[in-house]
Amino acid sequence: MSAQVSLAARFVHVAYWYCVDFMVNLANLTHTSYHEANTWVLLLGLPGLLTLLIGVRVWQRLALRRGRARLR
Repeated sequence: MSAQVSLAARFVHVAYWYCVDFMVNLANLTHTSYHEANTWVLLLGLPGLLTLLIGVRVWQRLALRRGRARLR
């Protein structure tokens, strides 16, 4: 196995266990199970974050258009 593949595999392994550890700690903090915490994050948290980021991008685009119109 090449060094790059080994490094990538190590990164994926560490990232996976970091995420699992984060979810376990989140579940402990909220007094829920790992599966419930995972469900809340994946079904509400990530789509909510995606919606927020899309909204920010649309707002930025509109602000840039207004700024360009003022310069003309």
